[in-house]
Amino acid sequence: MIEYLKKAKSHLILASLLFFTIGYADNHSIYEEGRHYKKLGLAESVVAEDNRVEVLEVFAYSCNHCFNFEPYLDQFDLSKADYIDVVKMPVIFNDAYKMHARIYYTAESLGNLDVMHTEVYRAIHLDRKMLMDEDEIFALFERNGITKEQFQSRFRSFTVESKINRAQRLTRKYKIRSTPSMIVNGKYIANGPSTRTFEDIIGVSKHLAEMEYLSLSQSND
Repeated sequence: MIEYLKKAKSHLILASLLFFTIGYADNHSIYEEGRHYKKLGLAESVVAEDNRVEVLEVFAYSCNHCFNFEPYLDQFDLSKADYIDVVKMPVIFNDAYKMHARIYYTAESLGNLDVMHTEVYRAIHLDRKMLMDEDEIFALFERNGITKEQFQSRFRSFTVESKINRAQRLTRKYKIRSTPSMIVNGKYIANGPSTRTFEDIIGVSKHLAEMEYLSLSQSND
């Protein structure tokens, strides 16, 4: 009788594990086009070398949701598959957004984006600064080791202007309506009516990246 109960218990545990595994697999197949993501009609040409997949976060420094999304995106970047490249692009809806995009690309050009990206978010959301005045913006750069000459040489440079123009064009082309938005290889946007939480955005982005990677792998075989 005891032996029978042990076997029954083992079968129950096995059945539970099987149910969990099936449920886990199902969770990865529930993402549907139109509900969780959309295919972009005019896809941007993203050069995919060695079957790599670009996951682009379109963000705004003034966006509270983007500020709160940062830890989720950082965790995704740390745990992502090797074939995924996580990149960022500031959205540009108007001149105010353009100024914040200028901050992003200036920091990138100066090589201190890793530090400044966090500092800009903190200045706007914790210190309640607008960062719309050039002197105020420089003061933030200066506190992080950038001289006036370095700042002025990049803030309105050709390189920064070119990247701003590209971001403005892609904002329109990708039909960005809200931030954060995640674009996978220029083909899909991981935002839909059923993508409601930060976890959803990350989950859908992973799903689309896997789907795109498999597609690239098959086409290159």
